[in-house]
Amino acid sequence: MPQSPPKPRPPTHLRARFKKDASDDFFIDLRQRVNAYLREHGKSRYDDGRIALKGVAYAAVTLTAYFVMLFGGLPPVGTFAAAVVFGLGCLLLGLNVGHDAAHNCLTRQRWLNLTLQTLIFTLLGADAYLWRLRHVKSHHVFPNVNDCDIDIDEYWWIRLSPNQPRLPHHRFQHLYAPLIFWLVNVHTTFYQDTVYLFKRDLANMRDISHPWYAYPLFVASKVGYFAIWLAIPMAVLPYPWWWIALAWPAVSFIMSVIFIGLLIGTHFAEETIFPVVDDDGMIDHGWAYHALATSLDWSPESPVANAIAGGANAHVAHHLFPNVAHVHYPAITRMIREEAVRYGLPYNVTSFLGMITSHFRFLKRLGQAS
Repeated sequence: MPQSPPKPRPPTHLRARFKKDASDDFFIDLRQRVNAYLREHGKSRYDDGRIALKGVAYAAVTLTAYFVMLFGGLPPVGTFAAAVVFGLGCLLLGLNVGHDAAHNCLTRQRWLNLTLQTLIFTLLGADAYLWRLRHVKSHHVFPNVNDCDIDIDEYWWIRLSPNQPRLPHHRFQHLYAPLIFWLVNVHTTFYQDTVYLFKRDLANMRDISHPWYAYPLFVASKVGYFAIWLAIPMAVLPYPWWWIALAWPAVSFIMSVIFIGLLIGTHFAEETIFPVVDDDGMIDHGWAYHALATSLDWSPESPVANAIAGGANAHVAHHLFPNVAHVHYPAITRMIREEAVRYGLPYNVTSFLGMITSHFRFLKRLGQAS
């Protein structure tokens, strides 16, 4: 007797869900402690002024560097150095202001969050709306879960999950990965945003329908980026156009390496896990356990690391409390560590060097094992 064909499986985003476990109680207790801490210190989940202060300082450095680059009358080496400072200032603004704005925890004014994120991400060449879509609605929902987290979509050139197929060239990925990391900014600017704008299925998101303003915003952000980085310098600087055309990707590469260096091991490391969705649509643990076990903190209570990385170093706190401004993460991290011990739950933490080392050991292991 002929068998009927199997029923199609529903889209991942409609199936995947977390089981209930002890980490649910862990998060209830932790959230109560965090809320009590904010009340006792007269704070809200938004910025208490420290991010604004950082933002003003970084913006001043960024604008000064841009002005010096254009009108400082420097020799080529000095102009390039000013461009690097400008690029790093843009990156610091993205990490410390734009990221919190994308999560609507910089200020109570949603329009101001969106405006600041859009302006800052335009400086970085990224479409603010599309970045927010992928980061908030995909990565933060199912970090490190294949077909659910857009950040670990399968890439031919690198293997970032043990649940992805291993190809022969992956054996060397720990050696050539830095070359790929140099291209992150260029990849986002020229390719990734365009794909995300027109694809209707992305990881856990299906039948995506963008609002009308997404399309003119995309065009405006790209035009603004190229005007700031290429058109204006070509019109003002006394250098041939090809000098600027070559200097721009060089600065972009430097920005990409630093950006990736601060973030790459916070999920892709030996300490983290990569769960799968079973046939019943379940992830075999609770949501809070998932946030703990899929993230790696590096120097999470360091004021210097927090000032530079914008809370990305306190990645567990960010995934458990993405709607809380990152200036509160050092205090929240101490609570996470204490509650994790009390509940017998994992908490992954290391130094910056430990995070980088763990990431490349992770790449090597994935490149050599099926």
